[in-house]
Amino acid sequence: MLKAFPNERQLDIMDCGPACLKIIAKHYGKFYSLQYLRDKCGITREGVSILDLSHAAEQIGLRTLSVKADINLLQRVPLPCIIHWDDSHFIVVYKTTSKNIFVSDPAKGLLKYAHQQFINGWYKANEQLGVVLAIEPQADFKQREADEKLERGKTLQNILGYFRPYKKSLITLFSVMLLVTVLQGFLPFISKAVIDVGIQTHDINFINLVLIANVAIVVSVMLCNVVRDWILMHITSRLNIALISDYLIKIMKLPISFFETKSTGDILQRANDHERIRSFIMNNSINLIFSLLTFGIFAAILLVYNTAIFFIFLIGSILYVGWVFLFLNIRKKLDWEYFELNSKNQSYWVETIEGIQDIKINNYEKSKRWKWENIQARLYKVNSSVLSINNFQTQGAQFIDNLKNLLITFYCAKAVINGEITFGVMISTQFIIGMLTAPVMQFIQFIISAQFAKISFLRLNEIHQLKDEDEGTGDNNIDYPEDKSLILKNVSFQYAPNGSMILKNIHLKIPSGKVTAIVGDSGGGKSTLLKLLLRLYKPSFGEIMMGNMNINNISLKQWRDNCGAVMQDGKIFNDTIINNIVLGDEKINHERLKNAIVTANIAQEIEQLPLGYQTKMGEQGRGLSGGQKQRVLIARALYKNPDYLFFDEATNALDSINEQKIVSALENIFKNKTVIVVAHRLSTIRKADQIIVLRNGMIVELGDHDTLLKNENGHYHQLVKTQMGENMYA
Repeated sequence: MLKAFPNERQLDIMDCGPACLKIIAKHYGKFYSLQYLRDKCGITREGVSILDLSHAAEQIGLRTLSVKADINLLQRVPLPCIIHWDDSHFIVVYKTTSKNIFVSDPAKGLLKYAHQQFINGWYKANEQLGVVLAIEPQADFKQREADEKLERGKTLQNILGYFRPYKKSLITLFSVMLLVTVLQGFLPFISKAVIDVGIQTHDINFINLVLIANVAIVVSVMLCNVVRDWILMHITSRLNIALISDYLIKIMKLPISFFETKSTGDILQRANDHERIRSFIMNNSINLIFSLLTFGIFAAILLVYNTAIFFIFLIGSILYVGWVFLFLNIRKKLDWEYFELNSKNQSYWVETIEGIQDIKINNYEKSKRWKWENIQARLYKVNSSVLSINNFQTQGAQFIDNLKNLLITFYCAKAVINGEITFGVMISTQFIIGMLTAPVMQFIQFIISAQFAKISFLRLNEIHQLKDEDEGTGDNNIDYPEDKSLILKNVSFQYAPNGSMILKNIHLKIPSGKVTAIVGDSGGGKSTLLKLLLRLYKPSFGEIMMGNMNINNISLKQWRDNCGAVMQDGKIFNDTIINNIVLGDEKINHERLKNAIVTANIAQEIEQLPLGYQTKMGEQGRGLSGGQKQRVLIARALYKNPDYLFFDEATNALDSINEQKIVSALENIFKNKTVIVVAHRLSTIRKADQIIVLRNGMIVELGDHDTLLKNENGHYHQLVKTQMGENMYA
């Protein structure tokens, strides 16, 4: 039997390119993790390009050639190859025939398209051509060693570890389940005894005695079920909190680059994955154990009663389960597609709510709604497919189940007439069949849930395998060197491995206890340089030192405790004003707080509010002006009383009066602190001890205001002249 062509699933919307590379590498006999190939591609929030895929493929030993081709040329290209599909997706073509094109789609699985259908998805608009990346293994492809460490099954092992604190509760739970099953095992014998003994002999006392025993068993089962449900509720609620909490902890440990390459919908969708896993373990898995106990006991009873009836039930149940299994692969494909669309839907809602002001200003409501309706139409199509599959599966399963029950009923009736079994055995058999049907249904539900949970495991396992932001930096505080100047040695930075350099060969000393200003054109790398110093990113090349010590030797917590920063896109949280400034400091230093808000020139405005510092602000600082938000952010940075202060356009939203007051107040704060300021306004930077002029990612000038201004051909002189006009020397 021929082995099926491999298919690997993308774990979020932007993963289609790396997933295609993973499929082709697997076809040629090599396994790479999706994260490893993401890193090689340099994936961003926009995904990857053909050039990125080519670069990554050649790094793992695959030769590539990108061409534009038509359907005829595609049939002569070495297969498998990658094509750009529907202007927003990558898929692998692995086989072509005169009628069909066979593809391995990371989003939908193995598919085939008729030629015209394929052309409609492949050809670019207004062109009779499509983009194809031809790929072949190099001679040393199999000999190349991947510089990655693969971890498998980590998430499953970790999740099972959540149950260790509840060992006693779980033992009690299984004991209760066993007791319930054993008690229920007596019920068919009681029914048989009532009919075959009590009714046949007209013994009312015996019937009363059996009735009392039956009531005792029913009450006992009810009480056991109450205990079982209470234990399950207790474990489930605690487990759910632990799962989501640990996911949030892990997310917060990841580097900023993770959030820049993932859509909000993907991150939220992974949080929902935990609910699937919890439901699978707590509902389906534990219920399956209970069902297996029930099935084992009642199957043994039925086998003792009548072997023929047992085998009729067994064959019918096998056909029932087999029918349901026929639909698992279809369900799997639909579930992947639902995940992708639901992720887009969640991202859409977040984007719409956050951008509602711009939507209204630009009369963009209708177009935005149409985009939402397009997503809903696709979701409706998937949900309709799921509903159709469910209906077809359910109707077929019910037909098989009803046919099985009819055969058993007729067999029992004939057996009673022929004297092979008693009427009591027939009635008991119907009860036993009912008890056996439930475990079969539970087993099917377990298989379906296991398939869904497997997808969630894959997505979560990917997150848990990512390296933490502070990995390798240590946790202990260390003594800083005497010279706390920050020194950049040949630092270069690029966001993607094959992207353009944002910063190029930066050699720079930022003296301790001095003010350093960074100026330059927009997009010149100023904010990126600040983020490198804050260690939100790591340099692509070169190193950053504090004196004679590499800054990476300092734990991230210690370093950021020592840094105060006001960034261009700083956030105000949905909390009180005071909590937005102290950010969780349990022992508020009121003197530091007062100095911070006075320096930020916002004390008077806060104190005039009815609730003062306890005034709660809306999400993103709703209710505050842009200038007020910025002053709260400045107060937040100053409250920490750090040794290093970073300001990225910290006063750009302020009016000239507030700016002048804050700049004057900051002069005292800046004494004996190392300050790095990114700004355009001359009033903010002219008194800096040194000014760095960045252009196209390189330092083109360095000096103080007066020195740089003397160079009339210099870039700084032109920037100041543009801003100040004829008053530049005032």
